[in-house]
Amino acid sequence: MITAHAKINLTLSVTGRDEHGYHQLVSAVCFTDFGDKLWISHTSDKPITTIKGPFAEILAKAGGDHLVSGAHNLAKEIDPSLDEYDVAIEKHIPLGGGLGGGSADAAAYLRAITTDWTQDARMQLRDKLVSLGADVPACYINKMHIMTARGEMAHEVASDPARNPIMVIANPNCHADTGAVFRHFAEHNKDYSADNQADLSQYLQQGAWGDVLAIGNDLTSSAMALYPDISDLLRRMEQSGHETKDAFIGAGMSGSGASCFALLTDDEAASYLVSSLRNQKIWVQKTRFF
Repeated sequence: MITAHAKINLTLSVTGRDEHGYHQLVSAVCFTDFGDKLWISHTSDKPITTIKGPFAEILAKAGGDHLVSGAHNLAKEIDPSLDEYDVAIEKHIPLGGGLGGGSADAAAYLRAITTDWTQDARMQLRDKLVSLGADVPACYINKMHIMTARGEMAHEVASDPARNPIMVIANPNCHADTGAVFRHFAEHNKDYSADNQADLSQYLQQGAWGDVLAIGNDLTSSAMALYPDISDLLRRMEQSGHETKDAFIGAGMSGSGASCFALLTDDEAASYLVSSLRNQKIWVQKTRFF
């Protein structure tokens, strides 16, 4: 069994557009102990992907998982002799929640089946991953880093996970459409953020989490305008978080939404926040990040 770790965008700055019209990003990305579970086994027949877990039914209604099979086909472009595998996925990451989801599954699958590949072959694969989705390259790295460009460029950050605060992830039970959020942002924002890689790298290395969260997520206003439940969730997280007094560092939205997160310095305070949100029928998870 392997874990497809959920991805969190601690920050997200939109710094412009490239010549093809794609938004250019600077984002602090980390990964959590929480995630989907994958079981991978060799097969001599046609590969089968089975889905179970809390979000299996929702995924099936959305058309099922296609990124794992697409990831396998991409890997075969580099190694045509690659074995075939059956895959069982236990879905715990909410769909359309800005937590990686299918991208995390595809990336975990690729890491598992390419362990004996050369560094050159893995770099060839990494260069192709953005064709599967903007989050796949980040999830393949599976380490804290600063993501730039469309998401395919990564600058790893040397940090000590033992110093990281506790994270609480919550989802308002809605699916945020990434394309719709970016379109709303483009229609309502004339100015772009400055490139803050240098400051962001320093904050992450120092564990200055308040300064990290102060950078914010440029997509939050657009996501809240399209999905008011996100605004309500952030308000609830901040209200309950402040009840924990000094333990609450802050809260933010991950990616293009709809999931949000809070950082806290104390396990008891994090448990209080989880209990408070769960009592309000909100999906919530306490975890650590790295």
